Amino acid sequence: MGTKLSKQENNFSSSHDKTSYGEYVIRSYAKWNHCSVLVSHDPSRFTTHEILNLNKHNEICQNSTNSIIKNPRLIIQNQSSSIEKVKFRSSSRDKSHYDHSKDEKNLKLKKSQSSDHLSHSNNIITAKQLIKFHRHRIIEKRQDLTQSSDEIFLNKYIEKSPSKTNKNQFIFSNNKKEKIPADLQFVLINQYDLQNAHEIGKGNFGTVYHALYKGTRDVAVKTLNSRRKDRPNGDKSSIEEYDDNIYELLNEAYIMTGLQHINLLRIIGVTFFGQEQQLGLVTDFMKNGSLLDYLRKSRNIFLKLNSKDVKFKLNSFAKQIFQAMLFLEQRSIIHRDLATRNCLIGDDDTVKVADFGLTKLTECGLYKGSYRTICAIRWTSPEAIFHSEYTSRSDVWSYGITLWEIYSLGERPFASMNNIAIKNILKNQLVNICFYLPRSYQYISDETYNQIIRPCLTYNVILRPRFSDLIERIQKILH
Repeated sequence: MGTKLSKQENNFSSSHDKTSYGEYVIRSYAKWNHCSVLVSHDPSRFTTHEILNLNKHNEICQNSTNSIIKNPRLIIQNQSSSIEKVKFRSSSRDKSHYDHSKDEKNLKLKKSQSSDHLSHSNNIITAKQLIKFHRHRIIEKRQDLTQSSDEIFLNKYIEKSPSKTNKNQFIFSNNKKEKIPADLQFVLINQYDLQNAHEIGKGNFGTVYHALYKGTRDVAVKTLNSRRKDRPNGDKSSIEEYDDNIYELLNEAYIMTGLQHINLLRIIGVTFFGQEQQLGLVTDFMKNGSLLDYLRKSRNIFLKLNSKDVKFKLNSFAKQIFQAMLFLEQRSIIHRDLATRNCLIGDDDTVKVADFGLTKLTECGLYKGSYRTICAIRWTSPEAIFHSEYTSRSDVWSYGITLWEIYSLGERPFASMNNIAIKNILKNQLVNICFYLPRSYQYISDETYNQIIRPCLTYNVILRPRFSDLIERIQKILH
């Protein structure tokens, strides 16, 4: 109490050090009169030094009172001067506060811009926490969870803040095929922020939905089916298969978090979606769907348009896919599933390479699979089919097939041939594969077909060009 009082007195004297002497004396005299009754009860408390000061103070107060009686205008002048000074200080403080708040707003804006898509959620979840939550569900056999993202963190198996994990620690799938950093972080999106969701695609692996995020942004939600419908809930093989699929989905998310390119699909976050709380990836939404569907739907329209205009558009698609694949090659990433069905197109003709479910991060640019490795025969290179060896040159082969799809407006590679027949063709190095992929003369030039597509389909992987070898040709031909 005494400390606060002395502080107030110090502030009072410092803020009035420039006021007139008369005004200060009047206030001091009033203050002394207010306190004089209290201290006069015990005069023995005063020391000699204090008594001298007290007498001096009384003398000053008496002289000041006499001067005020002789000149009453002094009070009015002092009061007006004090009011003006108080107003000046008040306005200065207000101005200072305003400028500070403005700077604070600018700082917040910069922080939100730097955070980009991370700024829309307060929940960050790691790969380790996702796996813990999944295992807890299996143990508790809770198949119909309806928890929001906030409620998930209330679970005793999930920490609210990401736990400190060794950066070299990884999580491995049951089959040891997928290796994911334990401290990998995702934005956890509340499923109730995903409105007006409706199905736009479905397969054995999962379902894709179109939704409106917080009522303002179109997003796609790629979910993982929680269990096979043709198997009972408690079936062990079904649970193991779902476990492996979770790791595959997390591996796809892991790949996507490191891909920042205009022609690569971007991940926004993860969510637990639907009544069964299926794990899902939330990504950018591409209005026109897959490039394959777009080419087939637009075929009749293109045939009626000027061929030069159509060729210019198709060249643009080819260049955008090339830029995305060059970006991956420079980072030793092998896509392994490039095709027009896995390229998405927006309403502004922007193409993004997507579907990284089979994509692999490599240290030396080589991925060695097994005889059980899944691949799409019509788009896969011979060394990948027969030896399970994947490099960026394997993606170059797939790029050649994808270009053929684009310029044929979505025709099927190798037509109606089955996979066994296609394998037999690819076994023979002497077979001219271009015989089975005839040129579409309407939209593809000789240069595009002979200097880009055919070199991409070179049987010998060593002689096949890399994407970096095609840069000059792409820039010169696909203009």
